[in-house]
Amino acid sequence: MIGLIALLVIALVGWAIAEQKSKSVTFVHSEAEAEGEEEMKEAYEANGNKELNLKDLLAHNSTKGYKAI
Repeated sequence: MIGLIALLVIALVGWAIAEQKSKSVTFVHSEAEAEGEEEMKEAYEANGNKELNLKDLLAHNSTKGYKAI
């Protein structure tokens, strides 16, 4: 029973530390990530605003060895 209570206390302390860290650290995307997001948005809009399934992705795959050239 003491072990269970100890695990609960450790979990609560870890959770409190994670919450404080998430409030104090600010995250900002770099310019390269912003460019990548724009490219993904353009590709999404080019496909009629629908996500491609695996069959569509494999049909347009450019890593097919010599066939890609």
